[in-house]
Amino acid sequence: MKYIAYGSNMVQEQMAFRCHNARLLGTGWLLNHRLEFYLHATVEKTRSKGARVPVAVWEIDEADEHSLDRYEGVPTYYIKRKATVQMRDGSEIEGLIYIMKAIRPYPPEKAYYNGIFHAYNRLGFGSEIETVLEPALQRTFRRGIKSRFYLD
Repeated sequence: MKYIAYGSNMVQEQMAFRCHNARLLGTGWLLNHRLEFYLHATVEKTRSKGARVPVAVWEIDEADEHSLDRYEGVPTYYIKRKATVQMRDGSEIEGLIYIMKAIRPYPPEKAYYNGIFHAYNRLGFGSEIETVLEPALQRTFRRGIKSRFYLD
């Protein structure tokens, strides 16, 4: 099955640890969505023109899915849905995506954010750090959240 990752599961080392059989198929974008942080990453639908979130698409098996379910706290913290991704080559792939259910009003821990930052660079999304990743972090701070976690 196809799994769509937009947060820490874009990090290849993280996926190798969590999902021993996962194989990276490629990268693309979740269109008409934006990245948000509520301690951890999630995606939300938006009407903003041109909005998209970079993603990594993995091939996973049933054991990997069960491992992800435990890691993501399904069904309490995240829930599973189907989504369609536009791949870099213009094709579309439908796959499993985890969407946050339990909103926690805190910015991400710095190590968590940095892992996603480095994944963007490694996967060829460096130009989208300023347009997707950093704005998501700034929206967290604009919500008036006092950071206990994010330390400069």
